[in-house]
Amino acid sequence: MIARLLEKLQQAGLILSDKDLASFTEAESLLSAEDIADAIWLALQMGTDESPVVGDNSDNSGQDTSTVIIEDIEANLPTLPKPVVPAYLPKSGSSTADTTEVQPKSGLPIQVQAAPALQDRLSIARSLRPLMRKVRSQTRQVLDEIATVNRIAERDIWLPVLKPAPERWLDLEFVIEASEFSFIWDATLMEFRQILERQGAFRNVRTWWLEGTEHGKLNLVSKKSQIPEFTQRPRSPKELIDPTGRRLVLLVSDCRSSVWKSGDIHNLLKLWSTHGATAIVQLLPERLWNQSELDVGVGVQVSALIPGAPGHKLKINQRLGQREIETSTSLSFNAERSRSVESSDTLTVPIVTLTAKSLKQWALVVAAVGRQRTPARWFDLNWVQDEERDRSEFVVDPKSPEARIELFEATASPIAQQLATMMAAVPVSLSVVNLIQKLLLPEAKPIHVAEVYDSKLLEPRNTKKSPREPIEYDFAPGVRELLIQRTPIDETTTVLDTLSEAIAESLNLPPIKSFTALLSPKSDWSEETKAAILPFAQVATQVLHSLGGEFASLAELVEQDAQQRTDWIKPSSEHPFPELKTLEFETARLVKTSDVDSAFPPLQVEKFTIATITLESEPETSGAELQPFEFTVATLTQQRQGLFRLKKQWVIQRQQQSNYQFIEVLGENLILEMVAIPEGKFLMGSPEQKLESSKNERPQHEVVVSGFFMGKYPITQSLWRFVASLPQVNRELNPNPSHFKGDNRPVECVSWYDAMEFCQRLSQYTNRTYRLPTEAEWEYACRAGTTTPFHFGETIIAELANYCATETYGDGVKGEYRQETTPVDHFGIANAFGLCDMHGNVWEWCLDHWHDNYEGAPNDESAWLTDHENTRRVRRGGSWSNSPRRCRCESRVKNYPGYDYNHIGFRVVCEFPRILQ
Repeated sequence: MIARLLEKLQQAGLILSDKDLASFTEAESLLSAEDIADAIWLALQMGTDESPVVGDNSDNSGQDTSTVIIEDIEANLPTLPKPVVPAYLPKSGSSTADTTEVQPKSGLPIQVQAAPALQDRLSIARSLRPLMRKVRSQTRQVLDEIATVNRIAERDIWLPVLKPAPERWLDLEFVIEASEFSFIWDATLMEFRQILERQGAFRNVRTWWLEGTEHGKLNLVSKKSQIPEFTQRPRSPKELIDPTGRRLVLLVSDCRSSVWKSGDIHNLLKLWSTHGATAIVQLLPERLWNQSELDVGVGVQVSALIPGAPGHKLKINQRLGQREIETSTSLSFNAERSRSVESSDTLTVPIVTLTAKSLKQWALVVAAVGRQRTPARWFDLNWVQDEERDRSEFVVDPKSPEARIELFEATASPIAQQLATMMAAVPVSLSVVNLIQKLLLPEAKPIHVAEVYDSKLLEPRNTKKSPREPIEYDFAPGVRELLIQRTPIDETTTVLDTLSEAIAESLNLPPIKSFTALLSPKSDWSEETKAAILPFAQVATQVLHSLGGEFASLAELVEQDAQQRTDWIKPSSEHPFPELKTLEFETARLVKTSDVDSAFPPLQVEKFTIATITLESEPETSGAELQPFEFTVATLTQQRQGLFRLKKQWVIQRQQQSNYQFIEVLGENLILEMVAIPEGKFLMGSPEQKLESSKNERPQHEVVVSGFFMGKYPITQSLWRFVASLPQVNRELNPNPSHFKGDNRPVECVSWYDAMEFCQRLSQYTNRTYRLPTEAEWEYACRAGTTTPFHFGETIIAELANYCATETYGDGVKGEYRQETTPVDHFGIANAFGLCDMHGNVWEWCLDHWHDNYEGAPNDESAWLTDHENTRRVRRGGSWSNSPRRCRCESRVKNYPGYDYNHIGFRVVCEFPRILQ
């Protein structure tokens, strides 16, 4: 065999022939047995390169070539074609090297690229700028032109003067923990690694993988192998250490795997952090940290006095947690006098998330810029590695499907719950999840996918044989059926139709209109096509059984047809006839009075309890007690004055009115006043002859509005801070975004997305449904029964509103231009409903998507939406910086939902209770 290998290598010209070897005196040492073994091993690792030659990669204009991306030779494998991601992964024992015939695929042949995992890549790249400092090179020198010229001029010595060349400060070691669910984060990590490589902050960037073995040990490898049968040589963790301290180590993990329980990974972090800056990049948001092994440590804030400070030189400034750690070495924190508490038995490591804000704060600490602080965890290594430590104070392990779903709904985010119900209708596959994200649930992010995969809803279907071998997942028995039963039928069929269309397109089948077209094989389908569709048909039939009714009848027909085939779905055995139980009952007989025996026993009084079922009012109205309140309504009238009454002057007439409201108590001295807006109808928009009106305000049309509650004022900064401190739903909120500071000023610099997150957090906290007002609701509430451009009259003046009063509207007069926001209710007046600051101060976001006019607009108060999530949204009311025409009741403008500036705020609405007839 060796002789044949040598012959092939000689024929290919890769080694010298026997004749050429004879010409060398030391020919025996040219190809030793070890060289041959290395060549065979390398060939097995590389496999066959089936990818076509794309072209010369030397011209890579899109990448910053000044940053060196280091890869070891053993990891420099050829690029393979991107595989088709199946619904069910191939069996672990199968090997492509053992088959010569083309076998039909056993999974769905769809391949869907996930949406960009890092939404704000530019901001993330900018957050790393503090690390882009330059230092003097210890090996390279450049010409010092000024010093050379000065020496020639002063001393007439014509020799060059050299100085150390400037070079980038740090090398980066990017370490990824290959955990059970790391496949979910592949796209996220790839994008983040590209940012690190191309951002230009680091001299060299190397990527490593930490893999757990069957024996619970940790292996550090330079690249994940694509062939499970062959393993790489583990590398020493000390290779990541730089004696000069100019090396940064980032460990990427969700901190949930078993290696975090043993303490082995803490020892690695201790080794790296002793010699240089080290941090953990936590994939999970902070709200889920208590579900990871980070909860074993103590939350602290750390700072650094020197750039690139190792862990033992970080200063602990503040203790965040109150965990009691039983250890012989006590930890003493002093908030006034920061000091280092690192020892051989402790570990302090910063924790960052993949957000621009978190990365920037951490980068400033690494660069020792100012007195910056960043979150970290302090670990007592003796406590972490104590075998008797109670690693799970309370473990919830539900067994029944109902208990699994109940636990998931109690702990998962709303988007994760919605994703799980969609996944229940189709085979469990990351490719299918990507399809759902792309077409049906674009707001779902990798964290939501991780919530579903890491829940008790799913179970592994195969036994893991290798740390590198992926695991197949499916819903636990009974869970899929219960989720389907709880989901509206049209939502389930929409998911099935969407996936079936993608399958048909990927297989070049004729377009289909319904998923039922793929339930039974067609005569023109090849064996490979049948094998590709089989997983979908099997799950779809199971889903039809769960839907019941005519869908269950269709499933039975499909199964009857499948009984005649050996290569199609198997009839479901999960729906046996229910077990018969004994039923006890009593009979009654009607008889004539004359037939009744005179000795009929006397009637006895029987006491019993009647249980009645009543529908409670909507959650948002529970506990809402309406209270009357009074307010001042101002009306602008024009009067003539002077001797001959030739002089016109605007007069403010004030009168007291009353309405009802409910008060949402959010904290001490912190309330949200919600004013009752009665039902009614009005003319929305403005006619063409209206002064300074716009085409987007036409055609004027009648709108019928149901009753609702609206915030008396725009959301203030104190209310914003309180809600921003509540648990996150979909996105992070800056607790102090406003440019003009003041607790009672309206919050500004908030985007439409921020306002929606505010409403979701407030709804969760209060158990009421808060949201942004629709355009129709806003204009109806602003007008309060009036038909004038402003609710107080035909014009606007600086004594009644905050706007750019150097400009006028109609016969109005100029006034003070304040050039900033004013506190809410600064003018002490309201409209006829009791709402304040409806004109000027800050723009207010509405729920609607932007339309250029009112053609086809709803005739009720509902939001006018489109199918495009990224379309621009509507703002109403004008602001402190706008002219009077922008502050009119009917004025409307558009902006992208991510836009925020110091003139944009919002107010919230809450629906009236539903009355059951």
